[in-house]
Amino acid sequence: MVSPKLSMIEVVQKLDTYDFSSVQKPERNKGERGNLIEMALEIKNSSDLIDLVDGEIKSFTVGETIAITSLGHCLSGIIDESFEYEETKVAKKLNQVLYIAFTRKNSYVGNIIVNQDTHPNHYQHLAEDYGFISAEIRAYYAQNKELETITGPNNLLQIRTKASKTKSGNYRPMCYNRVQLKDKSMAFYLCSNFGRTIL
Repeated sequence: MVSPKLSMIEVVQKLDTYDFSSVQKPERNKGERGNLIEMALEIKNSSDLIDLVDGEIKSFTVGETIAITSLGHCLSGIIDESFEYEETKVAKKLNQVLYIAFTRKNSYVGNIIVNQDTHPNHYQHLAEDYGFISAEIRAYYAQNKELETITGPNNLLQIRTKASKTKSGNYRPMCYNRVQLKDKSMAFYLCSNFGRTIL
């Protein structure tokens, strides 16, 4: 029998008694620290869009960008279906987030829950940035041009490369409808200034 997902409140209660000194600083794999925290908090690793029954967890280093989700599996909603922001995978990932912050030296800073009730301006800016980035992606696609880093007008959301080499030492290109959009994978990120200001 699969254990039920935890709620945001249950995770926050667990964090109050958690010893963060046992969490190693990530070296190459920036997601490693988040994986260790999730295992310690008994959060099941799954392919579900969100970690918890009512939201997502993001651990991050203050001053660095925060990865949200791969651009590749958002392309159909951007190019063919033109989803409204609220319908997108990015919006669903960020609907309610528990952010857990660390310094560059790996000291625990604190945590905060961010949702539309607590930070309405943040969500308005996310929607505006997503709309801008999506329009840019559609324009690049229509012109058969290779994507580059694109940042929204509020400097909150951006797309940029996030890729690992294959066993043969090459990157796997990001394509959609047989059009190569980039020679490697890309992802949505929250810009580094968000992490500096949220706590």
